[in-house]
Amino acid sequence: MFKLAQIEIAADYGNTSPEITRSAAAFASMFSTIQGGKLIDFSDADRATSEIINGIAQNGLSAWLDDVRRYHERTFQHCLLVTGVAVGFALDIGFASLDVGRLGLAATLHDIGKAHIPLSILDKPGCLDPGEDEIMRRHPVIGYELLKDNSDISAEILDAVRHHHEYLDGSGYPDALKAPEISDLVRLLTISDIFAALIESRPYRPVMSRKDAYELLCGMDGKLERSLVKAFRNVALAA
Repeated sequence: MFKLAQIEIAADYGNTSPEITRSAAAFASMFSTIQGGKLIDFSDADRATSEIINGIAQNGLSAWLDDVRRYHERTFQHCLLVTGVAVGFALDIGFASLDVGRLGLAATLHDIGKAHIPLSILDKPGCLDPGEDEIMRRHPVIGYELLKDNSDISAEILDAVRHHHEYLDGSGYPDALKAPEISDLVRLLTISDIFAALIESRPYRPVMSRKDAYELLCGMDGKLERSLVKAFRNVALAA
């Protein structure tokens, strides 16, 4: 489990943007609430999402990604990156503000199940062994179980939390869904999640360039929605 003493909030970094500071604090609040055995306060998730939307709308996705990787340690870096990428994707496509918020909220909550994954696995400075990987793969179901009784969380957000690691060809997890069973929201989130993971700072490999990360996405034809990957190009490669 996470220990509260090990959760560093972005506020510890003097030069970080206020949006990152506040959204990271909201993530910390959600994770600590879950560790305390309580339902998350939906306002924390909503606040984190709103801060990220505001930050990207004002300064652009590239500035957001750079600031997150520069000033925030790994505990919440992935959450901040995925939500930022998803919001940037929705804005670039021209989604209405309500739909930007829906995708952003799904991204904010998608990895909430990692609150119950041991920190030794989450922060391991190397690749996971098969046993550790099996534990890590439980996080979508854990997240779904943690959120399903919260009346503030919609069915489509629950679906996104549980299924963001599913692929169109049925090779994903936890339910091996195939294309007809995977919602558009999940398809958008999965692309954002994979891209963010590739460009994230990891102790065991250098940061992948956005160009190389996008080329890898293009090579996942059959697993990801081709038209959405094509639409994601501007987001991935924009300066």
